[in-house]
Amino acid sequence: MEKQTKKAVITGIYGQDGSYLCEILSKLGYLVYGITKENLSKNSQKIKKYLENKNICPIVYNTDLNNLEELQKLLIEINPDEIYHLAAFHNSSENTKDENKSAILNEKLLYDYNTKSTSNILYIATEFLKSKVVIAGSCLMFDDSSTNIQNENTPFCSKSLYGLAKISEYELAQYYRKKGAHVSCAILYNHESSRRADDFVTKKIVKNLVKIKKGEINNFTLGNTDVKKDWGYAKDYAYAMYLMTQQNTSDNYVLSTGQLHSIKDIINICANFLKIDNVYSCINIDNSIIGRKINKTLIGDYNYAKEKLGFKHSLNFNDIIELMIKNELNGGLE
Repeated sequence: MEKQTKKAVITGIYGQDGSYLCEILSKLGYLVYGITKENLSKNSQKIKKYLENKNICPIVYNTDLNNLEELQKLLIEINPDEIYHLAAFHNSSENTKDENKSAILNEKLLYDYNTKSTSNILYIATEFLKSKVVIAGSCLMFDDSSTNIQNENTPFCSKSLYGLAKISEYELAQYYRKKGAHVSCAILYNHESSRRADDFVTKKIVKNLVKIKKGEINNFTLGNTDVKKDWGYAKDYAYAMYLMTQQNTSDNYVLSTGQLHSIKDIINICANFLKIDNVYSCINIDNSIIGRKINKTLIGDYNYAKEKLGFKHSLNFNDIIELMIKNELNGGLE
């Protein structure tokens, strides 16, 4: 008897994580379906074209994840083995004061959209399908935590509506798991690649320092360069989410590196690689750019994912930044 082709649905398929998952699953022989918004961002359009050039062409639908009836009809029709719910609205980590006011006004809509879309997917997957589901959590679920290092047992504590939305989605996952669903939560710490959108600080630094090296600009502006984060490689995190659906039982997993690096570290790696002298003379510091207000520096303990999934890191921090620089220089992705 011929083995049936596995089917997977990825929401946010032309985002950084979704595109890596699409690539991974396609190479594994899956029939991949995507759900995305109708008007793709410039970055998503670039990723879509990149995948097409590699002959990776998922079947994509423009479906409103908040429309239960429409989503239910689509998912029942596809009947996927696995669903990876990665689509989410979020605010940039670097907003000016004026942009921050706007972001606060939009946070309720962000909370409503993110929680409702997850609620819809988990309801459909549990009541009408036998799909294994992965939902994307965030280290911002701990953004007001009093702990120095966070793991799967660390109590959630957030003072952002984005973090609270992710906590709500996590609790929905636990609820449906008790009803028999195979739903895992990937608690994702910062993870980067050339597929990052330009408003993320890693990509912003790489892109602008390459422009300075090429003589296209003389300077650019950043906020606090002393901020430290736990940064990993996005492709490794996407593969770990695939591994979650291959387990007999579902669970929650912190995906992180357990190491901190500052924004200055990124600048220094770029300056060294590109051979830019006096790099800080090219950078304007604007204190009106407000990073997310986080009580503690967030460091993830990924030992559980390492033990249960075999999660590991293929690139170290320097490798990630240097790969981003190389791709920015030649206008490509990886």
